[in-house]
This record gives sequence, C-alpha cells and structure tokens, in this order.
Amino acid sequence: MATTRRVSRSRSLSPAPPPLQSEPVIHGDLPVLKHWLMHYWQKLGLAHAELPALALTQDRQEYMRWTGKRLNTMALGCYCYIPAPSARARTCAPTTGAQQHRHLIFIEPAMQAKSIEVTVAHELIHLSDRVQGTPRRHHHHGYDSIAADEAAITGYAVEDLRALLHEESATRERARRERRPIRYIYQCPGCGKQYPRTRRYSQAVSCSSCDKVYNPRYCLYLMSKPDVVSPSEAR
Repeated sequence: MATTRRVSRSRSLSPAPPPLQSEPVIHGDLPVLKHWLMHYWQKLGLAHAELPALALTQDRQEYMRWTGKRLNTMALGCYCYIPAPSARARTCAPTTGAQQHRHLIFIEPAMQAKSIEVTVAHELIHLSDRVQGTPRRHHHHGYDSIAADEAAITGYAVEDLRALLHEESATRERARRERRPIRYIYQCPGCGKQYPRTRRYSQAVSCSSCDKVYNPRYCLYLMSKPDVVSPSEAR
C-alpha cells in the first residue's frame, strides 16, 4: 500500500440493522442458509435467546447499510457485532426495536455449496466468541486458532479448508479483475517496487516500503509501458 501525502479519514455511517423479529432475519438463499445456520448454531451450543438478535444477508450493499461500514471486496464472509445502545443514547434518541445488541453476518452468494457451509460455520464461531466475551482477531486466515476450530466443528481437514479458501479467493479475484482490470502501473524510483492500479492516483503518493510516511524522495511515477501483472499480484 502506498503512502498518501494527506491522511484521509474513512467515513462511517450509523449502523442501520433491520428491525428485531422473533426469529433471525435471513436474506438470501433461505433454505440453504437456514439449514447450515441452525446446524452449526446447535453444534456450537449457542443460546436460542441470541437468535432474534441475528441478521444474515448475501447482499453486500445491504450488509454495509446494516453495519455502517465498508465491506472488503474480497471478503467471502463477515461478522459484525453492534452493542446495545447505552441508557443515555436511548434517552436522547429512543428508537423502537433497537434496544438490543445485534449479530450481523454476510455470506458471499457466488461460492460452492461447501464453501457456503463452512463460511456460515466460520462466522458463527466469531459470534460464539463474542457471546462468550472472548472475541478473536485473525492472525492469518486458515492458519490460526479460528481455522482449527472451523475444522473441528465442520469435520473437514484444515488443509482442505485452506485449499477451499484459496480457490474461492482466486475465483473472486479473477471476477473482480474482469470488472476492473489493471490499467496503470506505478513504480518507486528507490526500490523499484511496482503498484498496480485500476485508477490513477488522485494525489502524490510515495512507496510505503521505503518510508512509512509520505516522502517525496520515493514519490511513485506512472510507467509509460507497464509490465503485465497477473491477477494474483494485483492486490
């Protein structure tokens, strides 16, 4: 990632999850999602009382509206926890049906059936961690304790899950590059590192490998005849 001259602040909207219901909200392939949701909900021993707080969707735009956050274009699944509003917040801005914490999950629809299954299990592991008060962050997808738990709960070998993750990620990357091909290649005058881009930079940027803050000595320049970059390198 290159270093910009000015630090831009990401803008987040207020979370807008769907209204609470007596059952979990499921938007997408209902029979498949509900089957694996309940299957792994029971295997993880999650409390039935948490189900009404759950909303699951396969629509990226909807998930971003629910959470008020951007979703990585390469994400195959995502879990977000929204805590219940504080007493002061409820007093200042009371809202009907929003007085409870929420569990929000996204599942990428364009995946193999097995991938959808294990992704549901994966996100429910995050949910289980949150309910138990021990949330974990990924150190390395497919190679950390969460991956070990995913293998244990699904019954699939961890090596098979890693291969499946790699295959699905590669498929999504190819589809993304078909929609937004690499058109520009920038290069560092210092180390020679190349930065593939789908769009031109809107401001001066420098090589983050040579200096973590903006440094005009390592300002990237647009190559006149860019080298061909494979999809796996264009990230």
